Amino acid sequence: MRVEGTENLAGHRASGTPMIVVGNHTSHLDGPVVAIVLYEAGVVPHTAAKADLFTIPVLGWALRQLGQVAVYRPGLMSTPKNGSSTGSLGELSDVLDSGGSVLIFPEATFTRDPDEWPMRAKTGAVRLALKHPDAVIVPFAHWGNEELIDKWCGKINWKALLRRSASIRIRFGAPVDLSAFRGIPITHDLLVEATDHVMDAITAELVQLRPGPPTTPRWDRAVDGDPFKKIDERNQIRAKKRGARMRFVGCAVLGCVALTRYYKGRRKK
Repeated sequence: MRVEGTENLAGHRASGTPMIVVGNHTSHLDGPVVAIVLYEAGVVPHTAAKADLFTIPVLGWALRQLGQVAVYRPGLMSTPKNGSSTGSLGELSDVLDSGGSVLIFPEATFTRDPDEWPMRAKTGAVRLALKHPDAVIVPFAHWGNEELIDKWCGKINWKALLRRSASIRIRFGAPVDLSAFRGIPITHDLLVEATDHVMDAITAELVQLRPGPPTTPRWDRAVDGDPFKKIDERNQIRAKKRGARMRFVGCAVLGCVALTRYYKGRRKK
């Protein structure tokens, strides 16, 4: 991994200022890779991860133990009871109140842009930033993850991963100035405009890492559609069935253990 711009994290880390770190989203590796980079830079991130991950045995437990935050969104996968997007923002807000740092991918899912440039994003990160005027919002971009793992089937490209020439580049930018959006009534249009401003900052960093001009105007699923919708729905169904199988196997194993202990107890009597 080649990392640039960590000086944009250093001052806020030293002063204990809460941070909202936001970036583009292209693969399953984005969260873990950026979390490692932040941790090595002295920032302990609380990642906003989709709630489906918290239902996976072992992984879900690990995420909860590490203080990560489940984000709920509509989809084919079932989410835990009492889960809501409002509750997720509340948990992230609590992290900022305590002076912590949160890692958010504003697009909320992998970009649907055919050329993998950032697409139109959700407004959650900006909502948090406006609610916490003391927090800084630091943009970053990464490039290279998408070559190592297929974002739709999860297949790992072991040849690329094991090559010494394979690299992931990550670049942190200067904090985004949201002063123009503070001190005025918060409306949906204001949140959308402020979010576009944040995505412009992320795109500006990504331009430094990869070839080609960014898509203009930015890809918007509501307008341009979702070319990967069928693939995404298929993978959601497969993941749901896989989760059900894993839960069945887990229950079967626990049942066998319980029966074994029961019969051993009877034999002793």
